[in-house]
Amino acid sequence: MTTRMCPVCKHDMVNRKVEHAYWHDDILVAVVKEVPSWVCLLCGHRIMEHKVTTTLRNIVEDYIRLGKTFPIPSTMYRPVPS
Repeated sequence: MTTRMCPVCKHDMVNRKVEHAYWHDDILVAVVKEVPSWVCLLCGHRIMEHKVTTTLRNIVEDYIRLGKTFPIPSTMYRPVPS
């Protein structure tokens, strides 16, 4: 199992799939499920790779553009072809 060190508490982090709330300013835009993230086993701090954050931005871009914030959409994370 691949691990990395948490920048907050220096404990081990593991790669997990989590639910991620995507905010635009102070508005909750979407909840994305199964997002690959590094999660600290001690404090719960999360880190996402740059590619994942870019993909998240692409997934919810239309919600922001259309102003659809209610009801809050829930969608699965899906990698985009590079």
